[in-house]
Amino acid sequence: MKRRINSTGRKRIKREDIEISMLEFVPGQPLKAKALLDFNDYDFAQSASVVIEAYHRASGQRFDCGTIGALDIPPLLILDEVDRSGSVLFRVKVVDTEISPGMLLASAERIQPRSEDDQSGRKSLFPVYYRDLGQEVWKVEIIPDSRPVLILNNTIPEVKHKLNQNPLVQGFLLPAALRIVLEELVKDADGDGDESESWKEEWKQFCKTELGIADEPPDIRGTDDDRSDWIDRSVKSFTNGHRFIKQIKAMKE
Repeated sequence: MKRRINSTGRKRIKREDIEISMLEFVPGQPLKAKALLDFNDYDFAQSASVVIEAYHRASGQRFDCGTIGALDIPPLLILDEVDRSGSVLFRVKVVDTEISPGMLLASAERIQPRSEDDQSGRKSLFPVYYRDLGQEVWKVEIIPDSRPVLILNNTIPEVKHKLNQNPLVQGFLLPAALRIVLEELVKDADGDGDESESWKEEWKQFCKTELGIADEPPDIRGTDDDRSDWIDRSVKSFTNGHRFIKQIKAMKE
């Protein structure tokens, strides 16, 4: 099992002390987010500066948020310099301003915000985002070290309602999206033990408890047929549980 050694003395900001949520995407407007930070359990100097960075691929944007002693987080993070075509990740930094100005004292990397569909305050296993995808209807985005996300084209009228209420749309989209994630999962079913790979453990637990697939995904020593069989059984269990065909037939009755 791999372990990362922090040789710089840099502290890690715990994920539970960071709350970032995306606001509902409006076509033609920049992405927007809100953030809350809690540094009460840390011993940073009161003068240390706090920064939030948002990024997607090569695009990024920085937000100065005051100091530890006088936090001044913008009430709305307007991401007008960030690519709108996919999911946005965040990082939070605490930077020294006195003893070694500019030195990074602590950080939290690859923070995945709460999705627009998540009103419960809990992180979703498979977050859903709504973006302008041009002529692409939907896609699954799997960024290294982050939860897979499902992205739907928000320029389609009532796309959110269709996903939530229409079993035909659900039946076409959700099993295919699930299969993409499971194919990524079995590429390295063991992971590397790092915290960033926790999404794989969460998905394996989902397959066990929600889909009733008792066996672990075949590891890299398994055959292609072993992996395909495990994925097929998982997807079949998912579709059987949701009874898409029965719901679709009932729409015409």
